[in-house]
Amino acid sequence: MSSAGHAAMPALAAELERLERALHCPQLRADHQRLAALLDEDFSEIGSSGQCYGREAALEEIPLERAQVVIESDQYTVWMLAEGLAQVRYRSRYHVDGQTQRWVLRSSLWRMHSTGWRVAFHQGTPEAR
Repeated sequence: MSSAGHAAMPALAAELERLERALHCPQLRADHQRLAALLDEDFSEIGSSGQCYGREAALEEIPLERAQVVIESDQYTVWMLAEGLAQVRYRSRYHVDGQTQRWVLRSSLWRMHSTGWRVAFHQGTPEAR
């Protein structure tokens, strides 16, 4: 079996977890400019609903989410796939108007640019019950 990747160094893992958690913050999600700075130019997402989004759709939809949505996340792991390319895996669930939603397993690919790390791909899959 090939070992193409490896666990990220602790400082990098903490930085990428911080960036991923920042994307959960209502203030950042509502700020088009700050959100755009974290989404790679070719960003795409497969949501937990199965809906697919490109960068422009994400930049339109994410700021429209209601402020009553709180995102809880845990179990972060960060894996280096190649130089300047990392995978962040974790689980999250939404709390909408006080109602807790189902846990979703998440995976994001982060790419290093001259301006810093930007998310290039994200996928959410509902956790098996």
